[in-house]
Amino acid sequence: MSREKMLENLNIFWEYSPNCKLPSAGSSKNALHVFNKNIENIVYNFMSTLERNPTTLPQTATILKGQSVSGLKIDDMMQVKRYGDAAKALTTMITEGTFALNEKTACALHNIVGKEEALTWGKFRDSLVTILNLEDYTPPDSKLLSNIAVKGFVFLENEIKSPEERAIGTFLFMARTQFFHDVNKRTASLMMNGVLMSGGLYPVTILNHNSEEFHTELSAFYKTGDASKMMQFFEKSVQSLYQAQVQNDMEPKSNKDKGQGLGR
Repeated sequence: MSREKMLENLNIFWEYSPNCKLPSAGSSKNALHVFNKNIENIVYNFMSTLERNPTTLPQTATILKGQSVSGLKIDDMMQVKRYGDAAKALTTMITEGTFALNEKTACALHNIVGKEEALTWGKFRDSLVTILNLEDYTPPDSKLLSNIAVKGFVFLENEIKSPEERAIGTFLFMARTQFFHDVNKRTASLMMNGVLMSGGLYPVTILNHNSEEFHTELSAFYKTGDASKMMQFFEKSVQSLYQAQVQNDMEPKSNKDKGQGLGR
């Protein structure tokens, strides 16, 4: 795929195709089983990495069970709860066959994960936004977002043949475009896993010990639109996440608070 076509349709590009073949669950139903079995680990790592949320893995498990945790800020607890609620909605979409790469799906997920945190939720932003600590890039005008979404999602669906590359591309396209006032990365991560699991592939998360590298590379990507190093980052992350499964089809490691590995 040429750089020019990517820029025309996504306003980002990459010149490195990641070699990160995920384990196949055989069906979307089986992929959802993996997702649900590992939901505490997935949510914990995403929240720690994407938002630097201080909630621990045991605390995450408690919150996802609908219980409160003393000593945590309400905002931190609600971030975890809303992500868990949105993850449940994602599983329903995939089960019912309604998940799709489009504005409707993204907004439906944002309506849950971004509720009462973003300025508006469940719809694309209606004004300009900036990215914190970044002066070299301004996301697109809000009036253009629906057209950008249609063009970008159709391109990803039809032109990016590898489902893993398409899923990562979805995350990066959505994150840099900033379709919403806030909670963009979390919504993009749900869409990324939706792409994977609807195709019968294992879900992914970003392990919290890779957080600093993630934010360093993401900031550089935001500035330039060159996603090559982010593709390399995700390749390394996926290999780390599923190395045990690829080699030995093992269950998750016992030290779960480190969030290492996902199992069936």
